[in-house]
Amino acid sequence: MKKSFIAMACLLLLAACNKPGTEPVNPAARNSQFQVRITPVITRATETSFEEGDQIGLSINRSASVYATNAKLTFTNSVFSGDLNWYNASDAATLAAYYPYDAAGVPASFTVAADQSSGIGSSDFIAAYKEEVSPSATAITMPFQHKFTRLKLTVTNESGLPIQSVSVSGARLTASLAADFTATVDETTDPGQVSAYDAGEGIYYAIIPPQTAALTITVTVGGKELTQALVETALAAGKQYGVSIVATEQDIQVVLSGEIDNWDDGGAIDPQGTTPGPNPSEEDGEFLDNNYIVYGGVHYSVVKMDDGKWWMAQNLAYLPAGITPASDLSAVTAGVFYPLKVNDGQTAAEFDLTAAGIASKGYLYQSEVALGLKVGDLTTVAAAQALEGVQGICPAGWHIPTISDITGLVGKAVSPIETNADAPYYNGSNGSISMLNADGFNIEANGAVSIQDNTKTAGTFMGFMSAYPDHLTSSMMIGSSYAGVTYNTSGDETSGIKNLQFYGLMPMTNKASEADYTCNGTKVSYRIAGPVRCVRNN
Repeated sequence: MKKSFIAMACLLLLAACNKPGTEPVNPAARNSQFQVRITPVITRATETSFEEGDQIGLSINRSASVYATNAKLTFTNSVFSGDLNWYNASDAATLAAYYPYDAAGVPASFTVAADQSSGIGSSDFIAAYKEEVSPSATAITMPFQHKFTRLKLTVTNESGLPIQSVSVSGARLTASLAADFTATVDETTDPGQVSAYDAGEGIYYAIIPPQTAALTITVTVGGKELTQALVETALAAGKQYGVSIVATEQDIQVVLSGEIDNWDDGGAIDPQGTTPGPNPSEEDGEFLDNNYIVYGGVHYSVVKMDDGKWWMAQNLAYLPAGITPASDLSAVTAGVFYPLKVNDGQTAAEFDLTAAGIASKGYLYQSEVALGLKVGDLTTVAAAQALEGVQGICPAGWHIPTISDITGLVGKAVSPIETNADAPYYNGSNGSISMLNADGFNIEANGAVSIQDNTKTAGTFMGFMSAYPDHLTSSMMIGSSYAGVTYNTSGDETSGIKNLQFYGLMPMTNKASEADYTCNGTKVSYRIAGPVRCVRNN
């Protein structure tokens, strides 16, 4: 995998910080050496990704001040970067980015083009908003979302005459933008008309602000305008709606099919407390040349690490059929829990029910569900041992990490696992988060729901430490290699299983210096709910 010169420089810098006999550098003092870089996760209007040379505007707001406003970053080698460096402090900030870039300033409103016949790119307003982001030597992953609505007009031409144009009228073309770039149609403006873009093979596209509107479709055939009004329909942000049109020489017949698929990679822009669902209309597959896969209609960043394996570079956010994520610590057999965050008062961890939080951190899975079973299915050691390397809830061709995957990546794990000193991300003492992230692994300590064994009736939040109130400091990530068992009566197999353990990963960020953050193999009790990263089979 190609690595940028910036990533290599960061790796050298972090390695220097670990040299024996030198004092660790305070992360706040070296933040300004690091360029602000953004790794976008997005399906652009081109249906591929951001393109070389695309520009976004980025604002960084700290709790007590504004650090940057509308800084221009340019897309190169899969990352947005520019002249902006991080501030000299370790406090977290809120990042807001948008496309297309406007040199005049961060837009408070956005108007789509009335004439989109030559392309819809300039009308495709895309934005990302992420809270609790600390300065980092590695690129920050931000899920970008389409903030407007796209219409896909499929025209079957039975007129025998050429189609000159297709247009949509009755929609207002301007939307107001909130601080997080949520778009709300400007009701003070008059409805207009949009000339649609001809994508070929009878497919036309038009982008409009989200709104409730009674649209009218006009198809010009052989110089004659044929129109058809539609019933009033609520058109949501980030959604694509299909319009089927049959054109004859005398008239057109139009059917608005409703939402046919999620247009952006993160699904619909959902209200707080709802769960983004899978998008069956977008074909799953691997796009390794562009460092992503599609699974359940969601795009996931992936990276080929120096262990020679492809790893997911973000946590899984997949819901197995029939499972609703829990936000109640007493739901000890829920199987899946919402992710965690530090509360606003920075006094404890709490569940994060927002769509942005789920997209950023993924869900927390109990081992049985992560391994493709239901909670309560594992009742024998033999059954647990047979699960090593299982696909589980990973995409086809991928698997839940084994202890071999873990030591091959970071080297170190708990006893009795021997340390692999040749692992590429072992720094001589521990697996190194800084080294992992310099190569694009993008791992954080996202916490876990700790449930000690199957006799417990409530879990606890894992990952918050009062000494580091701005971020979660630990996590337990699910693995597939059997690690141990305890029975209801110690040593008595006939008394029934009380707890099973699997080897997983444990990122730890409870250190003053980011260069000292660790990620080693650990034992994870099977009722603990933690993040999942999948590994490609070959």
